[in-house]
Amino acid sequence: MAKQRRLGPQIVGWLIFLAILATPVAYLLTREEVIDVTAATIARGHVEQTVTAISSGTVKPFLDSMVATGSLGTVVNVPFEEGDHVNKGDVIVELRHDELDAQVALAEANLKVGMSRLEQAKLAAGINAEVAVTRVAQTAAQLEQAEKDFESMKALADRNAIRQNDFDKAALALKVARESAAAAKAGQREDLVRAEEVRMAEANIEQLKAAVAVATAARENAFVKAPFAGVIARIITDVGEAVSMGMPLLQMVDPSTCYVEAPFDEANAAEIQLEQKARINLDSYRGEDFFGTVEFISPVVSTNPDLSRTLNVRIKVGEETEKFLAGMSADVVLVIEEKEDVVYAPTESLIRQEYAYVIENGRAVRRDIKTGIGNWNTMEILEGLKEGDQLVTSIGLADLADGVRVRVVDALEE
Repeated sequence: MAKQRRLGPQIVGWLIFLAILATPVAYLLTREEVIDVTAATIARGHVEQTVTAISSGTVKPFLDSMVATGSLGTVVNVPFEEGDHVNKGDVIVELRHDELDAQVALAEANLKVGMSRLEQAKLAAGINAEVAVTRVAQTAAQLEQAEKDFESMKALADRNAIRQNDFDKAALALKVARESAAAAKAGQREDLVRAEEVRMAEANIEQLKAAVAVATAARENAFVKAPFAGVIARIITDVGEAVSMGMPLLQMVDPSTCYVEAPFDEANAAEIQLEQKARINLDSYRGEDFFGTVEFISPVVSTNPDLSRTLNVRIKVGEETEKFLAGMSADVVLVIEEKEDVVYAPTESLIRQEYAYVIENGRAVRRDIKTGIGNWNTMEILEGLKEGDQLVTSIGLADLADGVRVRVVDALEE
């Protein structure tokens, strides 16, 4: 029987050393990599489908007027300063008006003279009418008597009871009476002339009243009045300056009612409707949301210098209008549709809105999904995810894949 050879002490030592050395190498080869990710929990709540303006809108007042003068003149008084509140009808600029005052006084004096002449014409017409009536009555009575006398004389003359001379006198008296009656009736027609004189005097009064109105209007133009209640935004003129008709003197705005005009991409034209809710953000009030409604949609698409095409939309501000100053920039988001109490996920965690990664037992598990309405922040989940699921939000990681081990951190190191 052959003798077994024993390993020498040195060989055994080397084998033990190699075994110890190989243990960590094998561990390193078999250890699974873990990647850090950020995550969010699927919840239920409010979700909106929104459209955002492609650039900042501008706050504009509904009433914004460059108030101009209606006449030539020299400014003698500007009673208000920029920023002052004025009421409708307040005199905001006064022009020199001493000559206009004189023209008004002259027109009013002429009117008084005309009124006096009218009264004279009416009085003359009345007297003439009374005299004419009296004369007609008198001549009619005289004619009647002359006719009776003539008939009596004629009867006596036919019997040769009177002298021819007496009969001729009776015939002459009848002729004179007839002519006097005719003249009286003709004089009565003079009333028409007097009435026409009265009408001419009345027409003259209308002309004189119009002259007073013209002079008064010219004088009123020297007092430029506020067309509405508002604020003096800018004063363009100063005392002593000569101004011409139609020249703007100051700018007035009504800050109590305002709107925001914002441009939207033409691709969203079909989604934008009147009365839609709008969310407005102002740089001056960061983090604070204001709300309004769509009240006007431009009927045309505008072509901009950069060749982009936009649809201008006007948003009526519904609250805290005192915080909206004309000229402010405003970011506008239109709420196209909204839902309550629906399952939603952060939009940033969805890949092409087709699938997402859910964390299960420390691993990323791919889930195919179906989405509903949503925006850049949140998206409604119709299928594939449920409330309470933990969703990977750092989907841009190159190592993220179905089944990889993950560790949730608050933020990724840059």
